[in-house]
Amino acid sequence: MDVSINSNKINRILVLTPAIVALCIALLPTLKYQLPLSWDVYYHIHMAKLYFYQGFTFWDAVTYAPFGRPIYYPPLFHVLLVLLGQVFNGDFLFAARVIQPLLAFSVVFSFTYLAYRVYGLSVSFVSGFLIIMSLAFHRFMLPIPESLALIFFSLSLCCYYLSLQSVGVKYGVTAGILAGMALLTHPSSALILIMVVSAYSLLLKLSRNAEKDYNLTNFWYFILSALLIAAPWWAPLLLNYGYIANFPTVITPISDYPRLFGIISLIFALWGVYILIKRRNKGDLLVLIWLISLLALSQIYLLGINILNDRILNFAVLPMVLTASLGINYFKKKNRLVFNVLTLFIIVLAVLFGFLAADNSKPYPSPSQIEMSHWFENNGDGTSVIMANDSALEPVILAFSGQPVAGGGYGAAKIKELDRQKYMKFQYTWEDLKKDRVGYLILNHHQKSPPYSELVYQNQDYKIFRIKNN
Repeated sequence: MDVSINSNKINRILVLTPAIVALCIALLPTLKYQLPLSWDVYYHIHMAKLYFYQGFTFWDAVTYAPFGRPIYYPPLFHVLLVLLGQVFNGDFLFAARVIQPLLAFSVVFSFTYLAYRVYGLSVSFVSGFLIIMSLAFHRFMLPIPESLALIFFSLSLCCYYLSLQSVGVKYGVTAGILAGMALLTHPSSALILIMVVSAYSLLLKLSRNAEKDYNLTNFWYFILSALLIAAPWWAPLLLNYGYIANFPTVITPISDYPRLFGIISLIFALWGVYILIKRRNKGDLLVLIWLISLLALSQIYLLGINILNDRILNFAVLPMVLTASLGINYFKKKNRLVFNVLTLFIIVLAVLFGFLAADNSKPYPSPSQIEMSHWFENNGDGTSVIMANDSALEPVILAFSGQPVAGGGYGAAKIKELDRQKYMKFQYTWEDLKKDRVGYLILNHHQKSPPYSELVYQNQDYKIFRIKNN
């Protein structure tokens, strides 16, 4: 019997195990509900339908109607939905459900594979279960571009790490291609990746014997490859429309950090940081700069810069977990029994936390919101603008019906929008309605009838008023 072959098979199984657990967990809400998870997915389903029925375009006329806007959200995730939608006879909702467990599996596996190539099997195995215990795991199950970008993120970082000790450019180019795909999927994820790689490369460049120990020329292959992959979409978009991003500031209070990162990860990360600083080898510097740069970036709102602090911290969970796993792995040599007990405890907790996260994951639309969407699917005129008191309802209606809406999700890239308060406070005129092409107002069930309208549908939560033709 070839012991080395059996050993390799066991290693592969152990590296895959956390990802398989993640897949099984994500299957629960996928099979339980007939709709995909998250609110964001309805904007992405709309974009997939836009490409499916109109072909490739840089302009979206039915969100933030009647003005429309350039499409600043990259297309790769939407193209994936288009391809799956064709497989499932145009059922984009089903396609989005199908990729939920696949994304959960792939995000966890790509991360554990990175950990395996940098630190070996035991750190990889523990890291996989610690990531399932984090609050960020809930987002891994969501059928959104960020989840897809996280896969590219980990694999690109892994390839770049390998490129530093490689004589050729294969790994550097591959890392750049993956970064370019991230730029075509979720720009903020890709920019964080490029920031981490750049900071890591600079740190290595400043270290002693850098030219001898590291092939840093691969940094330029990484950057060039990423730009070449991303340019066919970004270049014409920016040349035609420039760039617009109106991000709000969303802050995660420090009191939520234990829930976000996981208490076990935070505790053992303290010891892990000490190990990283003490050893400072190539892998240690990568994890250290990754963690420090993201934690620092998440705090720049203190300088008055608008950021989505919560999204940045979701990316910081990955190096935090790696750091904690290193702290736990310390006991493998010092006290094997403690290491085994800790690992078993983490596995049990991860499975428990994961299934709790799955149990708490539900589709966004309520039954009454779905009823509203179906009404427009069957009765909307296809051209008039919908203005809803609950603006979060508009992307859902749009995804089902294609009816133009005054909002439509992904508000960071809006150029111009209707005055929602004017319409919701009934301070509009007949001329406003004609100029703005507003044809439907959706109000809460207890609100009175607005001017120039007739009630055409209501359920337990909402009323649809159609503007009369005078």
